[in-house]
Amino acid sequence: LAAACEVWKEIKFEFEAMDTL
Repeated sequence: LAAACEVWKEIKFEFEAMDTL
């Protein structure tokens, strides 16, 4: 579960970074 949370945070971060561009 913790691993999935880390992966989700990474995906969310990538998505937000793309949204900024």
